[in-house]
Amino acid sequence: MKQVVIKCTDHLLGSWVANMSELLPDFHVLPYNASSLIQPQDVCYVIGWCPDALWVNSFPKAKCLVSIGSGVDHIINLGQLRQEIPVLRTISPELSQRMREFVAMCVLAWHRELLPILEANKEKKWDRFAVPTAFEKTVGIMGYGGMGKAVAELLSFIGYDVCVWARSLRTNEPYKYYFGKDSIEDFAKNCDVIVCLLPLTKDTIGILNYSLFSSMKKGGCIINVGRGLHLSEQDLERAMQDNLLSHAFLDCLHTEPLPTDAFAWTIRNSTITCHSAAFISPEVGARIIADNIVEFERGLYEGPFHNPDLGY
Repeated sequence: MKQVVIKCTDHLLGSWVANMSELLPDFHVLPYNASSLIQPQDVCYVIGWCPDALWVNSFPKAKCLVSIGSGVDHIINLGQLRQEIPVLRTISPELSQRMREFVAMCVLAWHRELLPILEANKEKKWDRFAVPTAFEKTVGIMGYGGMGKAVAELLSFIGYDVCVWARSLRTNEPYKYYFGKDSIEDFAKNCDVIVCLLPLTKDTIGILNYSLFSSMKKGGCIINVGRGLHLSEQDLERAMQDNLLSHAFLDCLHTEPLPTDAFAWTIRNSTITCHSAAFISPEVGARIIADNIVEFERGLYEGPFHNPDLGY
C-alpha cells in the first residue's frame, strides 16, 4: 500500500497521523519514527516540520515533500533535496490570523505597558500608566509576504503608523515602503517597534543586530516571529545594557526547545514565548494538506510550491 510519512514535533505527531489517516484512506499514514513499518519503496509523500532532505532522499519513489507551514527554511539540507522532488508549501488563513493576533498582542502589551502593570500588581501598587495613543507610535514590519501583509493591516487598523522593509521593490503599497540593505537604517530610525517576519536566508541571518537596534528610536521594542537565526542574541543583550531597547519578545530561538542553560534565557527585558505565535493545527493543517495531496495525485495541483529563484 502507498505510504505517507509524517515528521513533526513528537507531542503533535499522533494527532497529525490520526487526522491524515482519516482524510487519506488510500494511503497508509505513518509517523517518521515507525521505522519497522516504513517501506522506503512504498513512500510517496513526506509531510514534515524540520525534516532532513537527505532522509527524504532515501525514499526512491517520493513524489513530493510537503512543508507543514508556509515557509521552507526549517527543512534541513534543503539544498540537497533530489531535484525531481518538489516542495509543497502549506498556506492557511488560520496561520495568518494566529500571527496577526500574536503580533498585535505583543505590540499592545509593550505600548500600553502591560508588563509594568503586571509587576505593579504583584507588589499591590496602585500605579497608573499614561501612554501616547497608537497614532503616535510607528511599527516597522520586516518581511512583506502574506503574514507581513496581514499583520500590517491589523496594526494599521488599530491606529499604528506602519512602515515596511523588504528585500525587493514593490510599488503602490499602502504603507511607507523600504527595500534593500541600503535602506535599513532609514527604515529603522522611524520605528518604535520592529517586527521580524522575514524568511531565513544567508542574507537575513543576524539581521536583528546592534546596528539595527541603535538606529531605532531609543527605548523601542523588538518582536522576532521570524527565525531564531535572524537575531544576534549577544547584540540584543548589549542593546538592553545600553538602554537602546526597553523590551524584546522572542518567539523563535537558535535552538528549540530552548535548553535551560541557554544564553537567551538571561537576556534582560525579554519575554520568550516558545514558538507560540503561529502554527497550523493538526486538524486544520491535515485538511489543507490532504486536499493538496489529492490534487497533486490527480495532476491538478497548482501551488504554492517552494520557488528558490523567487526566494520563497
